[in-house]
Amino acid sequence: MPITRPRIVYIVGAGLSAGLKFPTIGNLLEQIWPRLQQAGLSNELADVIRFHHPSFNPTLPTTFINVEQLLSEMKANEQLFASSRPATGSFTSVQLEHRRQSFLLEMADWFHELQATVSKNPPAWLAKLVDRMTQEHAQIISFNWDLVLDEMLFGNSLCRRSYGLDGGPSTVRLLKPHGSLNWFEEASGRHLKAAKKFRLSGTKPGRVYALKPYRAPTSSRRNYMPLIVPPVLNKEFEGPLFQHLWQETVSMLSTASEVRFVGYSLPQADFHARFILRCGFHNQEHGELDAKGRRRTATGRAMVTIVDSEPSVAPRIEDAVGWPCQYARGTVEDWVGTWP
Repeated sequence: MPITRPRIVYIVGAGLSAGLKFPTIGNLLEQIWPRLQQAGLSNELADVIRFHHPSFNPTLPTTFINVEQLLSEMKANEQLFASSRPATGSFTSVQLEHRRQSFLLEMADWFHELQATVSKNPPAWLAKLVDRMTQEHAQIISFNWDLVLDEMLFGNSLCRRSYGLDGGPSTVRLLKPHGSLNWFEEASGRHLKAAKKFRLSGTKPGRVYALKPYRAPTSSRRNYMPLIVPPVLNKEFEGPLFQHLWQETVSMLSTASEVRFVGYSLPQADFHARFILRCGFHNQEHGELDAKGRRRTATGRAMVTIVDSEPSVAPRIEDAVGWPCQYARGTVEDWVGTWP
């Protein structure tokens, strides 16, 4: 019997969100700085940046660094804090962690505000893209934290299946292997009202919830840190939820008929994502592994399209894929604009 290949897979990255006025990794720190100043966080963070980069001056745009580099340096600082000094200096490792967490929370709040703006008046090209994804019962792998696609794809019907945790590929699903701004671990999500959340995975005390209203939860007494994987060079993916998401990502790719990279550049330092992508594309040629370690019949090479405005992206992704890809050079909006 011939093998059916029903799955069209979209791999979505910051390039899609950039078309909606979200920041990119490269310009995020400079763009968020006025917010940090208003929140009273800029001076403390500037001290940390200046320790690693003495020439940093927030009045000079050329001295701002990549936020992935900053968070990686802060993480290294935390890990080696006790090993680098005989006694605590001007601040403690706890204070350093607090500065990092405060920065991430401010970034999450900013992203929620940007998402709310998009939701009020989504551009026509985005609506057209989402309509096609829905009609195709597409399987979507998004490395973005924001909730723009979540809300437009699922609206009030958001549930475990929406995030690939129940059911198969017979309906559109959105996998978010870097986490999401509406996901919370038991420690921070247990105080949210039951009517506003649903369980994604796990059992107490490691349970993970999703908040159903598309907004940041607010409280006068506590901060709710979303379950996201910060943009650091050495990313950490702990817990059964992330294990499931990565396994499902490989499964999606292993039998895909078409794969469309939409604004995802596969950064050089994103070794985890490259490994997972290689597993999926390898399986297309050699067959997906079953639970007993045997390979199923291979479905063959998918047709791969790369949509990005940066010329260096296509060769990098094509190297991970392993065979020639189609290249649509331009923004996601440009690409959607070519559709009938």
